[in-house]
Amino acid sequence: MTEHWYGEHGLVWSFWINLVLIRVLIFMLQGWIGPEKGQDFHDNWVPVLLFVLFFHGILFVWQAVGVVRASEAHIRTLGAMAPVWGAQLGLIVAFLWVTVHLHEAWQMTLPIPDTRKLQADFEAERAAKYSIEPTVDGRSLTLTGSLELGIVDHLKKRLEASPNVEQIVLNSSGGNIYQARGLANTIGQNGLNTLVLFECNSACTTVFIGGAERQLAPGARLGFHQYRIDAAYTVLNANLVREQERDRAYFLRSGVAAWFIDKMFDSQASEMWYPDLSELIDARVVTGVAP
Repeated sequence: MTEHWYGEHGLVWSFWINLVLIRVLIFMLQGWIGPEKGQDFHDNWVPVLLFVLFFHGILFVWQAVGVVRASEAHIRTLGAMAPVWGAQLGLIVAFLWVTVHLHEAWQMTLPIPDTRKLQADFEAERAAKYSIEPTVDGRSLTLTGSLELGIVDHLKKRLEASPNVEQIVLNSSGGNIYQARGLANTIGQNGLNTLVLFECNSACTTVFIGGAERQLAPGARLGFHQYRIDAAYTVLNANLVREQERDRAYFLRSGVAAWFIDKMFDSQASEMWYPDLSELIDARVVTGVAP
């Protein structure tokens, strides 16, 4: 131990045995004693800290100092610089390698997240943004709030539990267009009508179009605009023109006039276009007015 510390071993021995070989064995040891997949050392952080302090701290300092002093002795006795430069480069690589394993050891002490709980929390957070409730007579389901992930499955479960439902009452400012399409398809497949009592905007209008009969209550409004991405992050493969064309074809298949669709997608994404009831009826967006 002291011979290496004072550089009394040859450079080859100090570098390849006392540094490289011992360091490889330490890294192998860390990998061998590490936690199993899905486990952590959160409750055993003290032993991990002691392991790191000794093997990646004290012992590495001993290794590095010995190699540096052996290099100096090598220059004094033989004068050859190439092996010394190689040893110095090796020390840099070893330091970086130690840093990586320090980070790995720290990660061992982090508690493994409960992915099931996280998923359940995310689902509960999204579900809190909307509701689908049956009316007293059991003939309608009232969908209120934002169109979030999971709402399509929620509607399907509601329909299974409510066999007498004939229409979906909508009150939403919009949300996820993919979920809106799923809701529209579910409504269409079940031959349900749609009704707006107050307001149905943005992606909600796609849901509305899914109805066999589409009605507005007196004073109710439908709001349209160009598509936009309301996200603080980059949405991969997002193509607004493609999405609009997809829904343009869907509106046409549902009997909506082409001139209305053109005007709908001419509306600025930052604004909302509320057509008059007469326009909605003329364009066959609305098929009737609720009593």
